[in-house]
Amino acid sequence: MNRIASTIISTVPSPVLEFVSHNQWRSPLLRRVCAWGASLVKGRDGVILNGVGQGLRFNVASSHSGFILGSHETEVQKTMAAFLRPGQVYYDVGANVGFFAILAARLLGSNGRIVCFEPLPDNARQIAYNAGLNSFANVAVRAEALGGSNRTERFTTSVEPTWGRLSSVEQSPMQASGTIEVPVRTLDSLCGPNGLPLPDFIKMDVEGAEAEVLQGAHATLSASRPVMVIELHSTNEAVLAELRKFGYHAGVLGNAIPARDVKYDANIIAVPADRPDLMAFAARLTDGLAAA
Repeated sequence: MNRIASTIISTVPSPVLEFVSHNQWRSPLLRRVCAWGASLVKGRDGVILNGVGQGLRFNVASSHSGFILGSHETEVQKTMAAFLRPGQVYYDVGANVGFFAILAARLLGSNGRIVCFEPLPDNARQIAYNAGLNSFANVAVRAEALGGSNRTERFTTSVEPTWGRLSSVEQSPMQASGTIEVPVRTLDSLCGPNGLPLPDFIKMDVEGAEAEVLQGAHATLSASRPVMVIELHSTNEAVLAELRKFGYHAGVLGNAIPARDVKYDANIIAVPADRPDLMAFAARLTDGLAAA
């Protein structure tokens, strides 16, 4: 991003940037503004302007320009900053180009572990690139999807790199652009003795496969009891049904609407009910937690 553009954009308050980003599809004018802003940042190394990642180096490639602005999902950013502690283990499931992964790397420090799951090869390579821009050596990238079984599956890609999804998700993504074959693994098959370290915190954005990912993680979730932030995609009931099996309570970040009723693409926080310390902490980030 050039210096003039960076100076102009950095003067705009973060809430304004987030409003424009979230509402661009409602107005041709807002779409033009966003398209202009995106043209200044896509495919270029830059510096995140706002939020938890302010000052970190980043390249959005062809993905969401809101990453470089730091205005993307500020409630999730605040939640990560509130819960993550140095030395913990963070899983980013559906990591895209690594925005939240490098935020986690900053928060966890050099003794923390960040494990990214991203089935699109270009995105997976971009995560490693963005980690390297910041000399974060503790970011591991696995070019695979998580699910309820170990298999190879067709993945439908999208013109928008954040919208691709597994073919097992009934609805195709908007602006579908093709298909590729990707490996799918269960979390339980990857964790445990001689495997990945158990997670303290999981962030999940898998475009409709949320419940299946949880189904493949029963042993892991029972053993580690992580805090989870999950983006819903009209999968409210299926996700809550899985969370009930593990004794989790859930609430919507920044919203008083019950998790079962919240709109498409809202983020929920899920906390084990047997951790009252975490329950009280999470309740301050929502308008109340309830049994899933």
